[in-house]
Amino acid sequence: MKKVILSISAMLFVGVAVAQNTSNVDQTGLLNGALVVQVGSNDSDVHQDGILNSASVLQIGVDNSSTIDQLGVANSASVTQIGWGNTSDIDQGPLLGNSATVFQFGIDNNADLTQIGFFNSSTATQVGWGNDASAYQFGLGNESETYQEGFFNSASTIQIGIGNYSSIDQYGVANYALTAQLGWGNVSTVTQAGFLNGSVVLQAN
Repeated sequence: MKKVILSISAMLFVGVAVAQNTSNVDQTGLLNGALVVQVGSNDSDVHQDGILNSASVLQIGVDNSSTIDQLGVANSASVTQIGWGNTSDIDQGPLLGNSATVFQFGIDNNADLTQIGFFNSSTATQVGWGNDASAYQFGLGNESETYQEGFFNSASTIQIGIGNYSSIDQYGVANYALTAQLGWGNVSTVTQAGFLNGSVVLQAN
């Protein structure tokens, strides 16, 4: 009985030793804030340069990776990763008041959000396996929302201008959507349910 207990204890010790989280926070400026919580074996990098930037990262699982780069004033970023092999990259700034949120639940999902300008907002929610979402915002007050539920869906949003709005919802397998907006006040909503659907939306004014 003692041998069994010792064997189990040794296995648990090895498991803890193998499962190592890595967190790196670099802050330059004034009143920047970062919160990182990791359970399992994950990697997080937060780089903040400026004033009043905020970042939060929650990782539960194995081989999840998050990178947040903030340059400017009062940018905010939030990343939640639950599962295995999810990847998130958020780049904000220069300038002011951008907001980005990534939520990933599953395996090998990837999100890439880039914001340059003032008060842009971007969210990416991924539930499933192998989904890919990207959003690139340049300007003022643009809003992008991406929701993916399923397997191997792909969504890309490009916004250049002022006050553009894009929403992409994907349910199913291997759906593809691209929305590109140039100008001001453009509005696009895309909903895909099923398999291998494709959508391209181009708006300019």
